[in-house]
Amino acid sequence: MTMTEANGIKPKAGDSSRDKYFIVLGFDSNGLAYGGVIINSQINRNLPAHLKMYHMPIKQSKYPFLRYDSFVDCVRLKAAFPQKFNEWNYLGEIDEYDVELIIGTIKESPAESEERLSRFGL
Repeated sequence: MTMTEANGIKPKAGDSSRDKYFIVLGFDSNGLAYGGVIINSQINRNLPAHLKMYHMPIKQSKYPFLRYDSFVDCVRLKAAFPQKFNEWNYLGEIDEYDVELIIGTIKESPAESEERLSRFGL
């Protein structure tokens, strides 16, 4: 999915957006936004150490849609709006076990709030 700062993604210098794998975890009660997390190929080395630990490793061998072993960013939920789903490509599913780990990790993140988790039914 192509994401911008409006979705909580900071594009690289000179870019206005970035393509990211987006894992839908929930949606708000009004149907105005989906809450989820993104997959990064690497953990941002500029993050403080206490936030790096909220990046869950994910293996390409388990999820063939990945190009390489990556990390699920469970620091903070990202929001995607329904119109974004007109532009995305469905690539696969994360199994239930890993979804539960992802949700548990994001619930523990010091950067996420109970209010935002509740907004998306988490």
